[in-house]
Parts: sequence; structure tokens; C-alpha cells
Amino acid sequence: MENENPFKLSLCAGQNSIRNKVTWVYMLEDEYIIPYFHGSELTVTTGSKAADDPSWLMTLVRSLSEQKTAGLIINVGKYVHTIPQEVIDYCNEADFPLFTMPWEISMTEMIQTFCVRIIQRQHESALHDRAMADAIFQRGNEADYRKVLEQYYNLDGNFTVIMICVNSEQEDLQKASEMEDFLLNRVRRFKTSRNLKHVKFGLISQDHYELMVLHNLDPALLPEIGNIILDTYRDAARAQALHMGVGIEVQGISNIHKSYDRAVTAVRMAMYRKETFIRFEDMGFFKILFSVQDKDILHSYANELLGPLEHADVKKHNYVELLRAYIRNDRSLEKTAADLYLHRNTVNYQIQKLKKLLHSPLKTAEDLFPYYVALSIRDME
Repeated sequence: MENENPFKLSLCAGQNSIRNKVTWVYMLEDEYIIPYFHGSELTVTTGSKAADDPSWLMTLVRSLSEQKTAGLIINVGKYVHTIPQEVIDYCNEADFPLFTMPWEISMTEMIQTFCVRIIQRQHESALHDRAMADAIFQRGNEADYRKVLEQYYNLDGNFTVIMICVNSEQEDLQKASEMEDFLLNRVRRFKTSRNLKHVKFGLISQDHYELMVLHNLDPALLPEIGNIILDTYRDAARAQALHMGVGIEVQGISNIHKSYDRAVTAVRMAMYRKETFIRFEDMGFFKILFSVQDKDILHSYANELLGPLEHADVKKHNYVELLRAYIRNDRSLEKTAADLYLHRNTVNYQIQKLKKLLHSPLKTAEDLFPYYVALSIRDME
């Protein structure tokens, strides 16, 4: 239908990125202002400079692509009649959307229409984010947030929350906003390239972290989403300042807070282990330890079990490390001795002293498990 494309835009290149987020539309006839763009702008040009300098279009698209803008519309028919093949090839290689629009179409009307749509979408996005935050943090009226979110999701479908923490002192507000846009663009490209029409996603900004909500995503694709996030925040990842925690998949929007809670737990473990990506479902026994909110309970438990050893350590031997090695080597005297660079007889003697201090035979897995827990808590401090 004619109304579906009132400005007669024609896509020349960059098919995979046509879902890029657009934050504003600018008229552009000079590439020298491009470094001042924030990224995600859609630009429109008559290409007047190309009449005198045929290489200018290539310079323009390179600069816009490197600045991570959303795309370029060239008003063809007066200064530019055809798009050079090398420009099209570059835009396809760089996944940079390039459109043409006939000269007789009013650029002013087109820019005004697009900017009004952007403002409307920003308003809708703010309503979405507020409603999703209400659902996750269980605040506000459930009927109210369901009314908003049902426009975007099947509220009885599956939801997964990923918490993204970037602990960088260099992440100012402007840069953080830009990174969010880049991440959204990359996820949109991934969704388009994999034809995941049934999958929905959202990104909600909080004070010190981001929450990515994934709707009806195959869990097998979570590592790929993790890689997209990792690539977006690669500088923070190199500095070990990026940590991601993946919550469990839950059914129904009313349970999404459970996925968020598990994502928080996974992030705590990721920070502790200095890892970038941890799924709650892969945490094993540590699900319990990192889920405890009252750390005094954990510390009290560890002190109760390891206190006698730590008191004895001050006097003579490092019984805590001996116990750790004994558990790690599954009660093997030979392996424990090799681990600690001690003679087997020395280890045997110290293990007997250890048993007396703890009033435990330390024979079975059940005997050792409480001390494994206590040592794990110590490692968390």
C-alpha cells in the first residue's frame, strides 16, 4: 500500500540493521559535525558535496558508520543520481543502512514526521519500562502494569531476566546511554538475522545496572546473547568490570520477579569469582550461599565451625588450610601431603590433631560437608 511508504524510501544496503534504534533525524550536508553525534541518529542528505567530489559519499558513510549512527537517507535526483557500487558494498559489509528518497519528496515533511514518531515511541518506551519495573520489583497495581505490558508480550509466556553490572568509574551517564543503544541495536540485528519473530526483549536501566528481559527465547541461545553483551561492553570486560547474572526462566509475568531474584544471586557469584557470565542454574550448591541476604548468619555459621581451628592456627599450625586440602583431596593422606608439600606421616599426625580439635571423625562426606560449607563462606568474605 502507498501509505506504508509515503516518502518512497528505497533500501540500498544494510538490510540486517534496519531495526536499529533511531534517537533523532538530522539534515546533514557536512561530515565535519559527525564526531559530535552521540550515535543512533538517522541522517538525511542531498549529497550536494558529491557533485564536486564523487568520493564524498564514501567519506560520509564511513564516518557515519564509525560513529554508530542509525543510517543514512540520500535525496537523489539533483546532486546524486545513482549510488556508487563501492558505497553500497561498504554499507553492506559494515551493516550500515543506506536509503534513497526521490528529490520531489519533501525532506522537511519527512524529518518532521519521523521526529514526531520518535517522540511518541520514546513516550511509549518510558511507559513500558515503568510497567516492567513495577512487575519485576512488585510495586504498583498489577492490573495497571499488565494493561501496558500486554501490548508487547504474551503475559502467560516465558520470561528470563539478565542483570548486567558495569563497575566502571569511567561510565558517565551519556556513555551509559550510548552503550544501551548499541546493545539494543545489536540484539535487534541478532533477532532479525535468526528470524526470531516470536522473541521479544526489553532493556531497563536502573541506578547501577541494566536489566535485559527476554520473552520466549530458547535457553540454548542465552550464551549468544551473553556474547553480544560482552562484545558491547568489551572494554569493561577487559578490566574485569563487567558481570552478568542470568535468572531462571519463569512462566507468566507475575513470576518475573523470581527470575530477577535469581539473576541478582548469579551476579553476586560472578563478582566474587571475577567472571563475566554466570547462569543461576549452573551455580550448584552456591545457589544457597549467594541467595542468603543476611550475611551475619553465614559468618556466624563459619565462625562456629572454624573458630577452634583458627584459634589453634595462631599458636602453631595452619589447620584451616590443612582441612581445606584434606577435603579437596577427598580424604587422601597421600594427595593431601603432596598438595601441601609435607610428609605423609606429618599430615597423618596433624589430621589426628584436627579431628580432636573439631570433635569429629572426618570419615564420611556427611562429616566433611559442614566444613566445606564453612570454608566456602570464608572464601566469600
